[in-house]
Amino acid sequence: MRETRPFGQALLLSGSIIILLSILLPWWASYHALQLQEQQTHDRLTQVTTTELSAALLPGLAELSIEQPLPASHSAWWFGQISTPHQEIVGDTRVFYRLDTKPATTQWLQLSIPLTLVNLLIFAALHRRRRKDEETRKHYFTSLLLDPDLGHLGGNDPVEQGIISLHQSYRHQLEDLQQQLGVAQQQSYQDSLTNLGNRFAFRRDLDLMLNDENKLATATLMIVRASALQSINVQRGFQAGDQYLQDIVKLVRKAILPELGARGYRISGTDIAVLAKGQCEPLAERLGTLLNQELYHYQHVHELDCAAYLGFTQLLPGQPSEQVLIRADLALAQSQGREPNSWSVVLKHNSDEEMGESEWRQLLQNMLNEDKILLQVQPAQIRKQAMPGYNEIFTRFPNDQGGTYPATTVFAMLQRLNMSMLFEQKIIDMILQQIEHKALPRQRWAINLTPASLQQNSFLIWLERVLLRDKEMSASLVFELDEQVLQHQRVTGKRLLDMIRRCGARSAVSRFGQGYGSFQLLREIKPDYIKLDGQLVRQLEADSTSQQFVRMIVDLSQRMGCHVIAEGVETGEQKQLLESMHIDGIQGYLVARPGDFDTFKGLAI
Repeated sequence: MRETRPFGQALLLSGSIIILLSILLPWWASYHALQLQEQQTHDRLTQVTTTELSAALLPGLAELSIEQPLPASHSAWWFGQISTPHQEIVGDTRVFYRLDTKPATTQWLQLSIPLTLVNLLIFAALHRRRRKDEETRKHYFTSLLLDPDLGHLGGNDPVEQGIISLHQSYRHQLEDLQQQLGVAQQQSYQDSLTNLGNRFAFRRDLDLMLNDENKLATATLMIVRASALQSINVQRGFQAGDQYLQDIVKLVRKAILPELGARGYRISGTDIAVLAKGQCEPLAERLGTLLNQELYHYQHVHELDCAAYLGFTQLLPGQPSEQVLIRADLALAQSQGREPNSWSVVLKHNSDEEMGESEWRQLLQNMLNEDKILLQVQPAQIRKQAMPGYNEIFTRFPNDQGGTYPATTVFAMLQRLNMSMLFEQKIIDMILQQIEHKALPRQRWAINLTPASLQQNSFLIWLERVLLRDKEMSASLVFELDEQVLQHQRVTGKRLLDMIRRCGARSAVSRFGQGYGSFQLLREIKPDYIKLDGQLVRQLEADSTSQQFVRMIVDLSQRMGCHVIAEGVETGEQKQLLESMHIDGIQGYLVARPGDFDTFKGLAI
């Protein structure tokens, strides 16, 4: 549209000039006539005598006076000095006169007004035509932007060529994006580690089953909880944890292979769900017995306290999905209250049929009363000398057989029995007592908070009082919260982190980098530390996309004054690659294994 602007300016300028000429040229002709009339009057005055002087003998005069000056009025000011009174000497007599300007004025107006009006009309018509052409052109190019097939200028117009070329470029890009979107959409419903469907695929298929038009159709939901995953990650490393999870998936696949239409999903870090057609009780008996044997064998071979727990529940069309998941969770809680690798069935939600809760409550209460909680610490290697040390503290729960209860099981039961706050307080008190007796300057101690801590206002009040009690101690504490927890509980999570910051302590987001939504979370809560997800670290060597993603995280975080620590570093190659990205610290089996907190004396370098 810029090409039309110089023409419009030229039209305006030329129109103004011509209209001005339409006024000035007639004026000049009239003025010239007055000058001629003045000359003629002067000539006549020189030819007459004093007695012959009169306005009748001298046409073209408006006034005539002998020896008496005329008043200095200036009625025809547009003709300037020529319209003012004039003086002549006729003989010995002074004669004063004023020219009659009415004929000249009339002549000027009769010429200039029509010319001006005609020119105005002409240029108004030209301007309107130009505006119409411009609007037509705008409309054409607007239509062309929407549909390149409307081009009709023969390809000679550069703007048209540019728009069509732009459309072709966008069309190719759109085709590429659609192809990539198709691949991404397919991958978005698949778990990368196990190749099972993910939680989005699970909710989609679960809703389809529950909304089945056949009201008599029945199906079964089985959830397998890989309860040893967290302890294996801590004690043996993330690679061993991934292998353990893949092994459990293999056992599940093998068990459900004979079941027609059964599909598996990984719905959380530790939970694997299976949807299968058929009545729940016979299917649970068949699958539960088979998997129980396989899991016992796996537990014995790999020297685990427990391989996994199983929970079954029935699906009926028309049921709310939340109700089904609550029953499946209840079945898992029941099996976790029994012997290792056990399975349980819950067909309806009835608190009288809940099994194992009283035993778990007594067990957990004994842990509190007798301080049967072990603290372990895993330090991170900090690359910058100016930064204090970073040591993450883990919690373990010993049993009477010399082993430990799975931490995920314990925390699940704590939340179910509404005892999470008691254990959170107990663990933090024990950590503070241990720190107070250690003479380790320039060290920071990271405490993991469970999701339940965000749901207890009384816990937040208690924690604030504890932190305000000793500001120097609080300055050495870092509270870690999982990224997924903060993503789903942003308001309460931000409130907790703001309180921690006010009290002088620091915050960290663990398992960071599970998607591009991580950047928005980072901008909103602005933690002091972020800890890269171990899964992301394990993919670095083979995945250039993950490398670029980690570089973006490190660069953006450090610009915001946030330190970045990588979890789960187990190989020298991972360490070297991370250090090339200028990461602040690394943590994992390559640096140090978790050890007892009471004997910890700092990271040996």
